[in-house]
Amino acid sequence: MRADRLISILMLLQMHKKLTASELSKKLEVSVRTIYRDIDILSGIGVPIIADKGINGGIKLLGDYKTSLTGINKKELFSLLIPTGDKIFEDLGIEDLKYSTMLKILGNSSHNQIEELENIQNYIYIDMYTWNEPNISLDIDILSILQNAVWNSKSLKLLYRKVDETKEIVINPLGLVCKRGVWYLVAADNEIIKTYKVTSIESALLMNDTFVRPYDFNLKIYWKNSTNNFKNLIPKYTFAFKVSPSILNHIKERPFITISETIFRENEIYLNIKFDSVLQGIEFAFGYGKDIEIIEPIEAISEIKKRALEVIDLY
Repeated sequence: MRADRLISILMLLQMHKKLTASELSKKLEVSVRTIYRDIDILSGIGVPIIADKGINGGIKLLGDYKTSLTGINKKELFSLLIPTGDKIFEDLGIEDLKYSTMLKILGNSSHNQIEELENIQNYIYIDMYTWNEPNISLDIDILSILQNAVWNSKSLKLLYRKVDETKEIVINPLGLVCKRGVWYLVAADNEIIKTYKVTSIESALLMNDTFVRPYDFNLKIYWKNSTNNFKNLIPKYTFAFKVSPSILNHIKERPFITISETIFRENEIYLNIKFDSVLQGIEFAFGYGKDIEIIEPIEAISEIKKRALEVIDLY
């Protein structure tokens, strides 16, 4: 809505003092032309706002103008009150701050409004804990050091454990990412941006040296591109199965299993399914016993025969 966008422009200008139309358009996800139209509207209703052109130009509020708008609508409150996941706040050591912040936001609300908004906690809960306890627990002290370094642009000396070695490295931390309850550190190592698993960091030393963050670095964009590239590097193995009609619906309903092709030929059902590894496809077939037969790849047929004989010998 335009009214919400006008308020957002005022708030952004109060926080940043001056922004270009391009910067505002990116933050509010509208065109530059729309931003200029909004500026004209704000100016027309008496807001002391100007847009300077040129290299050092930008849009700013004149003098010490402050908007007294403090209203926040119901949907905005819902967006703040939807649980983020207790684990994240516990890991960051700010679980108590979340509650006190919400009390401040809701301070001027009526009793009925507070009850209704707090009740959203009973409708939605986000569990960031894994089903199984991790083999290596998160070191909260190390995570705290990483937070400090990221926030203050301080270099870090890490003792980092890899599969085949543990080595000392000096990096410039750029951000922290939590994916399914697992924390990752994104940092620059000799100007190459890499991702480090926090539970693989054996020790972290905050250094006195500061660094300049890359002006164009965007953590969200980096992470999305990084994870997409990682997924693309994982080899895919296409399995062709002949399946019994009795298990077809069960396979279709399974999460993380995508059937790329279904073929009905001579009263038989054939499925093509992609897996990240040959072993994954074999384990999938094993689960259905005689109701599924691997047609391809050939190496998977040999491997499942070998494993079947091992099971027979065991029992």
